[in-house]
Amino acid sequence: MTVASRTHSTDVRARGRARAAALRETAWAMGAAVVAFVVGAWSLRLWAWNPANPIDLGWDNTQIAMQMKDLHDHGWYWSNPDIGFPFGQNGSWFPELNVLHLAVVKILELVTSGPFAASGVYFVLSFPLTAVATYLLARSQGLSPAAGLVAGVLLANAPGHAGRYGHLHLAQYWVVPVAMWLVLEVSRGRPLLSPPGPRRWVGKRSLVTVAAVLVVGFSGVYYVGFTMILLVVAALGRRVTGSPVDLLRGLAVTVALGVCIALPLAASRLATAGDLVTGRVPAQRAPAESELFSGKLMDLVLPWPGHRVGTLEFLSFVYNGTTRATVEVSALGVVGAAGMAGLAVVGLLALLSGRRPDQQHARWSGLMLVAFLFYTVGGLGSFVAFFATGQVRTWSRLQLYILVLALLAVGSWLTRLQRRRGTVVALSVAGLLTVVGSLDQTNPSEAPDHSAIATEMDGLRAYTSDLHEATGGGCGVFQLPVLPYPETLGPVDMQGYDQLKPYLAGSDLKFSFGAMRGTAAADWMLAAPTDDVRRLATELRAAGFCAVEVDTAGFTDDQDPSAALTETLGEPVARTSDGTFVAWALPGAADSDTDRNLLLEPVVVTVDGYEPDRIEGRPGQDLGPIAGLSFGNLGDTPVEVTATLRVRGVGHEPREVVLRDGDTTLATTTISDDAPGTVSVTRAVDPGRTSLTIEVSGDPERPVGEEHLRAARVESVEVSSRADVRVVAHLDQVASGWVVP
Repeated sequence: MTVASRTHSTDVRARGRARAAALRETAWAMGAAVVAFVVGAWSLRLWAWNPANPIDLGWDNTQIAMQMKDLHDHGWYWSNPDIGFPFGQNGSWFPELNVLHLAVVKILELVTSGPFAASGVYFVLSFPLTAVATYLLARSQGLSPAAGLVAGVLLANAPGHAGRYGHLHLAQYWVVPVAMWLVLEVSRGRPLLSPPGPRRWVGKRSLVTVAAVLVVGFSGVYYVGFTMILLVVAALGRRVTGSPVDLLRGLAVTVALGVCIALPLAASRLATAGDLVTGRVPAQRAPAESELFSGKLMDLVLPWPGHRVGTLEFLSFVYNGTTRATVEVSALGVVGAAGMAGLAVVGLLALLSGRRPDQQHARWSGLMLVAFLFYTVGGLGSFVAFFATGQVRTWSRLQLYILVLALLAVGSWLTRLQRRRGTVVALSVAGLLTVVGSLDQTNPSEAPDHSAIATEMDGLRAYTSDLHEATGGGCGVFQLPVLPYPETLGPVDMQGYDQLKPYLAGSDLKFSFGAMRGTAAADWMLAAPTDDVRRLATELRAAGFCAVEVDTAGFTDDQDPSAALTETLGEPVARTSDGTFVAWALPGAADSDTDRNLLLEPVVVTVDGYEPDRIEGRPGQDLGPIAGLSFGNLGDTPVEVTATLRVRGVGHEPREVVLRDGDTTLATTTISDDAPGTVSVTRAVDPGRTSLTIEVSGDPERPVGEEHLRAARVESVEVSSRADVRVVAHLDQVASGWVVP
């Protein structure tokens, strides 16, 4: 055999071995995907889902279903003329920066039908996609195929994943392993581009890196923010142990992610430029919210609140019931908790003994510690909120990054076990970990009640059909109570996004709920004449409305407006079978003599303290040492307004109340609990929002069972104007029960 023949034969065998290896890798990856899908489908009871309906409903699930219907009906989420009537919804005020996921849903719509099927399919696909991405991450770190499968299945079915449809974009857990690949490659000092040469920028590694940056960068602010933090830490770590090139590499990826997230953010800001701001707009995070939405160590190690074993579920119930519960599930599961403990021990032993641990474990341990310090209550996330920005508030979502590192640690142990004890033992242990972990992290009894959702959607479709038939369709439905949108809790038994449900049912009706709070498109509803149903009906007709809808779950019996509406408008024309939604048609055609601007361009005077409430049946509003007085002028010309606040002090000691405009004192009074006083101001209010400051002297007090500090209480707000404009006090509107703060 010639040298050429032997070389050719060697090349053929090498290619054959490479193909066989690739097939084995593909088989393992597909195995992880299949197992993850089966476990996820089982935890969702997927066989009971009807794709004509949302895969889940209620709270944030209703909100995401609205966005998906908007995406289906109008091509993209950010502008919806069917809600927020008569102005429509400008979703750019509460933007989804998850461009990648919205694009995937749009692609899936090519092969699905209806507004909810594509989003449901994408949610279900998050399970196998996460398994494959995690498997590839594990293999890139030198772990065995069995270890990759275990890590992939358990991350895909992390505790609570099956209940994440309401955060569809965050539910795409497969982004996290992609992000962690970037972080770990920077931490290892590995080049992220192909070797120098004429095809460097189209080489395999360059393309993988660019794809990873685009995936993470267009997946929303949380995954971008968390990844940027870990990238900077990894790059700084390499600067200490490596070279300046390693630092620049990490910073370059960080900048690239920042550019990706900045593009849709800039687009959303441009889309809001023409709107009149009249109040506090959405997504304005207070620094203290980072404390509320952070996690705790106990959350990571305790069983998740939906655990299938009653005794283990009870542990979490007792802990959460006696402490302030974390807002979102952040448990790791028993396997993940073991991995986290292992990495913590590695770091602790290295610190105590002074010996350098295995470099790979040291990297994982260090990154896990950094992630935990941002994750936890009172941690570095709070520093970011107070000294930089509070816009990223839910630091508990770093749980997924901690879980990835913990599962890599478990996979590393499993890989060593295979080397020492053989493949059979390792595969047996891997199977046991997969079964035990899956049972520990999932619970089909927590799955959405698909039958109840189908029944509710059928009832809503019948309701909107009856309402359409009675009104002729194409016009607006004014919805009561008036709720701010988004991010609000509904009153009484009502959930915050329930008024979106009739829109989900599909019709050519338009609905008032859904305009962005703090803008003129929404705030006009705060001034609706709740004291005169006949006048309200006339003005609504002039504004293009044809019906009034009441969500009866949002009212107490004594505040329910149903009787007053029936007395004025006649019997309801549509009602859901459970009586939750009831609608009345507005009689006659619009009165051409009625000025619609009286309804749509009021001035709303709001006290910016704590939310209005009732004490012994009397409405009022607590103030802290610093509060505000806001005038929202929804018209296009200045309006002179007089506002007088009656204020009572907390405690017997005298307190001084000062009303300021910047450094200028406008009014003062001295008050106590026994001696209330008034402060009054008259000023020309320009279009938009005008804010004044209220300062209350003296030491504030904390009400029993409450977390806020109060120094005074507003008992009433009287407003007036000489102009032919409606001026209302927000406190009075809230007291009626028709308007929710």
